[in-house]
Parts: sequence; structure tokens; C-alpha cells
Amino acid sequence: MDERIEKAFSVANYMATLSNQRRIIFEEYDQKLFYYVKGATFKITPELINLTKTILDLGHTSDVPFLDANNYPVVIPDVQEFFDNIISVHFEVLNEYTEKFNEIKSKRKVSDIVEL
Repeated sequence: MDERIEKAFSVANYMATLSNQRRIIFEEYDQKLFYYVKGATFKITPELINLTKTILDLGHTSDVPFLDANNYPVVIPDVQEFFDNIISVHFEVLNEYTEKFNEIKSKRKVSDIVEL
């Protein structure tokens, strides 16, 4: 086979593997952003964080209803604790995702990417 074709296939294989690994670690990140409290499931998003912070800034600190990821109303007894917990989970998961992403980005061979 022509050397240029082999090189093209090698680059295409690398790019496909890189893209696939990035997708996999993003899906892991996305799944870890779920937070469970009082039988409810919350997806930690910037919108949830901002809403919770706004509620706290308005002085509402206890027994505040929220809609969970399934659109069910859930009364949160301690909004400050809820906020602290979702912020903590958000940054733990984001830091883990960032580390994995940077590790993948630094790999230059398909075999190194797949080993992660």
C-alpha cells in the first residue's frame, strides 16, 4: 500500500479513536451530574445552580419547592445545604472530567488513548 494512504488511514484511525474516547468520558461526566435527595433526582446544571443561588439571595432558606429532573415537585428543607451539595458534586465531577480530557488530549498514539 502507498505510504501516503497508510499515513492517511493512521491519522483517520487516531482521530476516530480520539473522538470516541472524548465522547465516552463526556457521557461519564454527564451521568455523574445526577444528585439524589428526598427520593428525587436532580440533574446538576448551571441553571439549577443559578436558580438555587438566586433563591438563597432572595432570603428563602427553608422549605422551598423545586422541580426535579422528572418534573416532580420536591420541597427542599435546607436550601443552603442543597446548594452546597450540588456545588460540591458539580466541581468534583468537572475536575475529574477535566483531568481525563487533558490526559486524552496529551496522547499521540491510538494505543495510548485506548489504554485510558
